[in-house]
Parts: sequence; C-alpha cells; structure tokens
Amino acid sequence: MMAHRTDHHRLPGTALRVVLGGLLLALLSPARSHGQERTILSPRDSVSLALDTNVVTVNYGRPSMRGRKIMGHLVPWNTVWRTGANQATHFTTTFDMLLAGTPIPRGTYTLWTIPGPDLWKIIINRQTRQWGTQYDASQDLARFDVTPRTLASVVDTFTVRLSATSRTSGIMTLAWENTAVPVAFEKSDRIRPLSPLDSTMATLDGRTVSITYSRPYARGRTVWGVVVPLDSVWRTGANLATVLTTDSDIRIGDTPVPRGSYSLYTIPHDESLTLIINRRAGRVMPRYEAAEDLARIEMKREKPAMTIDPFTIRLVPLGPGSATLRLGWADRVFTAPVTAD
Repeated sequence: MMAHRTDHHRLPGTALRVVLGGLLLALLSPARSHGQERTILSPRDSVSLALDTNVVTVNYGRPSMRGRKIMGHLVPWNTVWRTGANQATHFTTTFDMLLAGTPIPRGTYTLWTIPGPDLWKIIINRQTRQWGTQYDASQDLARFDVTPRTLASVVDTFTVRLSATSRTSGIMTLAWENTAVPVAFEKSDRIRPLSPLDSTMATLDGRTVSITYSRPYARGRTVWGVVVPLDSVWRTGANLATVLTTDSDIRIGDTPVPRGSYSLYTIPHDESLTLIINRRAGRVMPRYEAAEDLARIEMKREKPAMTIDPFTIRLVPLGPGSATLRLGWADRVFTAPVTAD
C-alpha cells in the first residue's frame, strides 16, 4: 500500500513555486481584466433639489474631457445633443413650473440641447426611457433659448447643478469645459402649457437668422378655417408676437429683407399662405398695423408626410447660404426659400 506514495508526485521547490505563481497569476489576471471591462467612462448620476415640499431631479450620464476639445468639436454646434452620455438625460419635476419662462407641467421628460457659441436651445421632450441617440422632435413639449457664459476654470466632467434661489425658485446649470448654461425655474400654479414658446435658427454664410414663436396645439379642434380663419390676418402662433431676426440682408422667396427684427403675420388661404413681414417688432401681444408692412410673400402649400401638432416653424438648412422656411400645422405645410442676399 505504501508503494503508491512515491516521490515522483512531488515537485522540486523551485518548480513548485513556478506552478503556484502561474496559478496565482491566472487567478488574478481575469479579475483584473473583468474589472477593466466594467470601467464606465460616463457614469450615471442624479442631482435633486427640494423646493418646499416638491422636488426637481435630473438623471444623466457624465462624460469627461479626457484630453479632448469639447464645445464645437466633441459636442458640435447647432446639432441636437443628448446633454450627457449613453441613455437620454431625464428631467423630473413634481410641481408645475416655468423653466426660463416656459410652462412645464409636472412630470418626467427627457432633456436635450442644441449648443451654439452664443445661444443654447433647451428642449423638453415627452418621450422617456430611450437611448440618447433616439431623439424624436415630434414629441417636443417645449423649446427655448438661453445664453451660455464662460467659466474661469475648466470643468473636466460634464456636470448638472441644481441650486435654490428662493423657497419656490432655482437655477439648473449645465457645465462642461469652459461653458456654463444657467436655466432659471420657478414654481407656478397658473401655468398655461397650451402654447409653449419655441424658436428656430439657421446660419446663412456665417450670419444668423432666427424666428421666435409660440406653438398652439389642435386639442381635437379643426385647425384651418376654424382655429385659424381663412383669408384673415393671423398672428402665426399664439400669445406673444412671432419675431424674425436676421443679422444680415436676406431674401425670402424673391423678396429682399434687410437685416433687423420684424413681426411675422400670415393670411392663410385654402391653397396658399401669405407671409407678412411687418416692421413693428417686439415680443409683445401682437397688434397688427398694415401701414408697417415691409413685404408680403406667397408661400407654397405642401402635404406633410404625417399630421403636424402643435403648430411648428422651422428654418431647414440647405447649404452655406440657403435654407427653407417651413410653417406647418395639422395637414398643411407652407414653404419658401430663404437665401443670403
């Protein structure tokens, strides 16, 4: 029986240490590799702020610079950005609020932005739980512009901060690299989310053309001929005046429009739309004065691929010096070319 316990099963001391070392390395290496695989470059984070008995929360991914140029490069200008990384950034408010003056009912939304060197567009979208590349503009609740500011020191990791300014108000700040974008908000019991504020912008030969307007919803009503009477001057939106601002001389259709700010009105017809460029500009309740008309421009009617709701104005870029102006609601879209003059 003892004959089977021979020394040929034993390893010399040096060989044994080599084998044990190899086993230890084999055990440690997968764990180290597995840990590396789980390294998250843009970890998820949430920030919350309590105002009285209510809470606002932002849940987002936090990318870092990692030696890269961010604004205008990794985050391109004039392009929809997920405002973070990975899954879409989510914005939740348990109270009705005015976000930069724009009515936002309580609920959960996704937060998107269109960064620019001088203006950022903030987008509040109804779709939730999607990946950050799955933006659906048709589900926008509101769009509005805010002005960024330059930071004295670099913020290496994208950060969202929520800070109170009073018992019922606060500021949401988006910060990365040398840019901070502050967005003020306040509780409101009298919000009117029926026609949120929006804007659209295009760059023509390096100059900016923008339109600011309100977006009424159909809410089950017949739009053309009922909500919007035919053959009558319409404010082209709701609430405040719709304003066109251009940094340089442009043409809409064949009509020259000098640089400046103007109010936009329209006269809807059954098969066309007359666009009115009016010199009386300003974000006030519109009072149309025909004596201030600069020009009247006929826009073509087209049939949209799907129903448009709410009312939407878009400046769609076509090239360095041209864009298409599109006004759409319900089953109608009206278009006119816009070019640098």
